[in-house]
Amino acid sequence: MNKENATHNLSKHRLYDTWNQMIQRCTNQNSNHYKNYGGRGITICDEWLDINTFINDMYPTYIEGLSLDRKDNDLGYYKDNCRWANRNTQSINQRIK
Repeated sequence: MNKENATHNLSKHRLYDTWNQMIQRCTNQNSNHYKNYGGRGITICDEWLDINTFINDMYPTYIEGLSLDRKDNDLGYYKDNCRWANRNTQSINQRIK
């Protein structure tokens, strides 16, 4: 089996949807949110393209009901720039379009 066709078997992990949505926003030009993320230069660190690394980095601090938030909205997705935050924190932290 070549690596391109390998699966991670993590699609049922509680962080999978968060990871997948992050990937879509930043890399998929057909995503509804691409223009506000990948389209304006928001990237994902190479390590987080592997869901295992994303889970290893973010699951230890995960709290049910919070969502992934970038501390600095002008920087990309990587461990030191991301945290779990509630809606109120995220609304205060959003950029003005």
